[in-house]
Amino acid sequence: MIPLLKDRYLRFADRIEIDKLPSVYSNYYQETLTAFEQVIGLKQGKLYLLYSGGVDSEYALSVLLAMGVQVTPVIIKLTPNYNLHEIQYAFKFCESKNLTPLVIDIDFDAFVKSGKILDLARSMNINIFHYSATAHAASMLDGTVLLGDGEPYIRLVDDSNWDVEIYEYEFGIGNHFINQGIHGTPYLLRYTSEMMASFLNSSRIQELASNKHPGKLGSHSSKVFVYNEHSNFNLEIRTKQHGYEVIEQSEIFKHEVFREFKPWSTGNKYSKNYYKFLCEQ
Repeated sequence: MIPLLKDRYLRFADRIEIDKLPSVYSNYYQETLTAFEQVIGLKQGKLYLLYSGGVDSEYALSVLLAMGVQVTPVIIKLTPNYNLHEIQYAFKFCESKNLTPLVIDIDFDAFVKSGKILDLARSMNINIFHYSATAHAASMLDGTVLLGDGEPYIRLVDDSNWDVEIYEYEFGIGNHFINQGIHGTPYLLRYTSEMMASFLNSSRIQELASNKHPGKLGSHSSKVFVYNEHSNFNLEIRTKQHGYEVIEQSEIFKHEVFREFKPWSTGNKYSKNYYKFLCEQ
């Protein structure tokens, strides 16, 4: 099996733990190439990348294409048109690269009313609904399944201090891969400790932590600059979305099953001052 994270440098049991990051590493793009080579070397069968249309999965797909890897993008469509605002980017990119994606169409209303959305969340040991459809789609694929997810994150916690943050719910999709015996990893964008070190030490993230971009509250809108810096992909800058914006304004969101879930902000997390984190590493 492909390890979810190389050498389990990041893990969650009763609490989130992270090993000392390396002091020697290359830029984030080069570390991405190195990590992807390791993952692809363990590939079994057909290679799939779940492609939401967000900049993270677009970066992962762009790297795989630059490597000359044969990969099938998988676009999850939440019917009726609940996530069209996000997957339109995925269809546009695939068309520009002459790629034929595999489309998995999920009747989201039925997915909710059947209780499947809650059953999957509970099996992943998380209390948010946002990963259930992704987990369901991943289980439908036979081969090697990858997600362009898991990029490091820093957040402004007061007027001038930034923390490195890792959330417990992020481990849920990894639990699903383990429970279902899915060959692959959902954490491509921090697969190795070198990737995490290089991302956090990239020029853009350092600028954020130094408060050189007033008005920014987190690194979500800045990661595209990290992805583009050494790759020359020129990925399109877009607003960070989780894909459920329309659903949360729709009639289905009033269904009783959603009362079982909690907001994103709940649950355990790892949080440490950015500079203290780097010094201790």
